[in-house]
Amino acid sequence: MTALPTYQQALTRLAVNPRGRGRVSPHKICMLLAVLDLARAGGLPVNRVVFGPPLLERYHRFFDAVKQPGDHANPYFPFFHLAGKLRGGGASFWHLVPLPGREGVLAAMSTARSIRDITDNIAWAELDPGLFALLQQPGALDALGESMASHWFGRGLQELGVIAAQSAASSRYEYSLRHDAEPPKASEPPPAWVRDPAFRRVVTEAYDWRCAATGLRVLLPTGESMVEAAHIHPFCEAGDDDPRNGLALAPNIHWAFDKNLIALGEDLKWHVSPVLDERIPDFAPLIQLNGKGLIGPSERRFTPKRESLAFRMAHLRRHAD
Repeated sequence: MTALPTYQQALTRLAVNPRGRGRVSPHKICMLLAVLDLARAGGLPVNRVVFGPPLLERYHRFFDAVKQPGDHANPYFPFFHLAGKLRGGGASFWHLVPLPGREGVLAAMSTARSIRDITDNIAWAELDPGLFALLQQPGALDALGESMASHWFGRGLQELGVIAAQSAASSRYEYSLRHDAEPPKASEPPPAWVRDPAFRRVVTEAYDWRCAATGLRVLLPTGESMVEAAHIHPFCEAGDDDPRNGLALAPNIHWAFDKNLIALGEDLKWHVSPVLDERIPDFAPLIQLNGKGLIGPSERRFTPKRESLAFRMAHLRRHAD
């Protein structure tokens, strides 16, 4: 049996608990859908499924679509228990890799009861090499997703169909933003429900979920972050979702940015509008940004474009007159 049919079958043999009326527990299914979606977006370049924001945000989106009263997301459960045997006793394709020095602890664990059980003991999950190779091939990746859909969605999880299709479209767009040297500006761009999540994920991850002005970084256990993805040159004018036309900003800083009270200049320093009177104490948090350097992205390829910065600075000056 070739690799694709083997893993298509394995994804239908998950050991999941029945919930009555033909419904099954959605946890493992949602976690694997999140992994497929992450791979589709180009977020799984190496064989390491990390228990972090890119995975958890997707997991919660799938889980929220099918949860019922009394259901709890508990992402640490499927992340840990996917390493158990498949239905019928076959070996799993999901392998937990311990943090250095935690090998004995992980070997003795029979379950995970909290997020810290994962983050304190497990570095990542590793997939069978054959399965990981399939996730790098768009056609095979779609075939694996279709196998999961046809087998599991009819078992009380019908709502996953719409969410999975929407997520797939957004993740394909996200892939283009991550990997195209110059993401194309379409004459008819994709709808906002495709564009917005993709742009937000790429930009906020590029800045490590940290505000590019203040350095504030708040991440919830759900994978949600306080920061937002701001277009430097507004999309409604430029039609430009290039991540270099984006900044990760805290909500209050994003508001001030859009109101042309602050701007990032071509010198990669923050500039403050003279409209903000330094004699007014309430303006101090924004005024203190003046001359402060950009808290930049983790990769230089995501450094903001000069033409976008020039546009924003021109607007700051214009609104100050």
